[in-house]
Amino acid sequence: MVQILQIILPVFIVLSLGWFIKRINLIDGDFITTANRLIFNVCLPVLLFYKISHADLRSVFSISHLVVMICAIMLMFAISFILAKTTGLGNSSGTFAMNSFRANYAYMGLPVSAYAYGDQGLVVASVLMAFVVPMVNFMSVVALSISMTTGRSFKPFLRNTLLNPLAIACLLGIAASWFSIGFPVFIERSLQIVSGVTLPLALFCVGGSMSRAQMKGELMPSMLASSMKLLVMPFLAFALLHLFGMEFSITSKTLVIMLSAPTATVNYVLASQMQGDAPLAGSTIVISTLLSIFTFTFWLFLLGV
Repeated sequence: MVQILQIILPVFIVLSLGWFIKRINLIDGDFITTANRLIFNVCLPVLLFYKISHADLRSVFSISHLVVMICAIMLMFAISFILAKTTGLGNSSGTFAMNSFRANYAYMGLPVSAYAYGDQGLVVASVLMAFVVPMVNFMSVVALSISMTTGRSFKPFLRNTLLNPLAIACLLGIAASWFSIGFPVFIERSLQIVSGVTLPLALFCVGGSMSRAQMKGELMPSMLASSMKLLVMPFLAFALLHLFGMEFSITSKTLVIMLSAPTATVNYVLASQMQGDAPLAGSTIVISTLLSIFTFTFWLFLLGV
């Protein structure tokens, strides 16, 4: 347990520091917005490309694990929609479903995977993201489109998928690893420097992005969606791994940890753009992020580090 706390507590201390510094106005919303843009478009792509390009993908990744992850996400998509309809959420059903299956892989899943399982965990998480992020983007747009009354559009999916720098970086990293492409020392060191900034800054921005202003949605649907995201979806993957008799290697453990990440912060933006329930998205993001300190601890204890 001490080892697990040594993994989890630094993550949430940095996250809390971001919230506190924003709270005392040492930084403002413009800084968080700019830093998030820097992370998403530069720092994270560099980190993903660098780590994947240096990995032996054949030893850390398998199609069977990707299938398990996809199945767990699709099951959660169906379960969350059924639950939303039976609880009478109406036009909020799409947002509820999206909050239940779309995780903050990049800003929360990657750091915990990296600090728990080292570079191998980070590489596994990165490769899984390369394949899963486009699918989840599509499913999110579908979920919100189902609940829209007018103006259905898949432009957000096309924009967020075809131009997604994280997915592009992962695919380029896979190609570099597959063809054993090397880089000069000065390029290597430059990539190392940028990569080293990424995860701490990402956690800092997650904390700085959290505010009371986001807590406008109804509490019960937000709590229910958070429970689905933090507990039920990773449990589905855990159960499928057992069902298929797969070894609980670092790849399997990282898969579960990635699925146990809290609700993605981008859900609020997408819900606002597509007539979704933005207050519900905002509340679920905050609640799931706060609760994830306990659920990450639970899953790491269950899986082992």
